[in-house]
Amino acid sequence: MVEKWRSEAYERLIREWIKGIVAGLNEVSEEIARKILKECGEACAKIWLDSYGYDPASYDLNSWIRLIQQLEPSIRSISIIGNTIVYELKTKECVCPLVSGNIVKPTFKLCSACAVNFLEYIFRKVAKKPVRARVMESFAAGADKCVFQIQL
Repeated sequence: MVEKWRSEAYERLIREWIKGIVAGLNEVSEEIARKILKECGEACAKIWLDSYGYDPASYDLNSWIRLIQQLEPSIRSISIIGNTIVYELKTKECVCPLVSGNIVKPTFKLCSACAVNFLEYIFRKVAKKPVRARVMESFAAGADKCVFQIQL
């Protein structure tokens, strides 16, 4: 009985802890929020990459984009315009596992703090240099898709 309580309490604590961090993002600037969730976004990217067995550092930019577009061509569109990548996700809802798992509500601040770190981690590995991502459109802001811009 005690073990069951500890397990349930632990799961509840993790959920409440995450909700508290995300709620606290509303109290800080976008740049501070990005710093707070840098490790989180990168951890999510690493887990996503591991789940597919991908190593983005072993690709060049064009071969990586081809690979990712072939993964789910109906929902993902990626284009390069000069030194800028436009990355569109045309899913019917937010793909964040914390959102789909009802742990947090989608907010623009969450997208601009976590999702950009996810994309920066991956594209930094592919480009083999620092990159900067930003949210252009988001489900959390009422758009019908998520669009990110990644500056190489």
